[in-house]
Amino acid sequence: MTGSTSMISGNNRLLPTLALLLLAPLAWCAAPERQTLQGLLTDLARPAPSSTPFVEAHFSPLLARPLVVAGTLEYLGPGKLARTVQAPYHERSEIDGDEATVARAGEPARRFSLARAPQMQTLVASFAGLLSGNAATLERNFTLDLHGDASHWLLGLVPLNPQVRAAIRSIAVSGSGSQPRCLTTFQANDDTTILLLDRAARAPRPAAPDRAWFETQCQGRNR
Repeated sequence: MTGSTSMISGNNRLLPTLALLLLAPLAWCAAPERQTLQGLLTDLARPAPSSTPFVEAHFSPLLARPLVVAGTLEYLGPGKLARTVQAPYHERSEIDGDEATVARAGEPARRFSLARAPQMQTLVASFAGLLSGNAATLERNFTLDLHGDASHWLLGLVPLNPQVRAAIRSIAVSGSGSQPRCLTTFQANDDTTILLLDRAARAPRPAAPDRAWFETQCQGRNR
């Protein structure tokens, strides 16, 4: 990312990052037998602060190999979120209300308003429903689909807002038991971002992991 303008209008990768910031740090405490949507959402909330490690891979038809970064995600309280990339470079992104700040080592911090990107505002407001366990908020903004069992469950979210859907086709959160493993964002330009969370992010990975390796980790299998 080279500036706030490109971050808002030209870089769709920031949108799945927002989804990740809002979803990944949650404590999933649902009992395995409770696989209803409201059952899961009711058990999502966790007092701030909380944090979790992540590994993110961005796949694109234009890339010969995925872009892979790793770091830590933090939920700091209502409307306050942070994403710190620790490898292969250092960068910290923060959201505080309607303002976002991105700071990379050795460069001035860049700030911009989410009000300039309605699709980002929609994502922020919608994923706040996950933090509060509010199914009604989510259903106003997404078509939701939860299926599977305790050994492997999948929550799908399809944006209802055409502006959001112009950037993000759908989001899938997968996990097993009470643990989320993976958040996959399918973008409208055919790019895909796969984010491994918590224990899945700590798994040893090859020097050049491919998409099959990431998808295997999402499914909770070793490779």
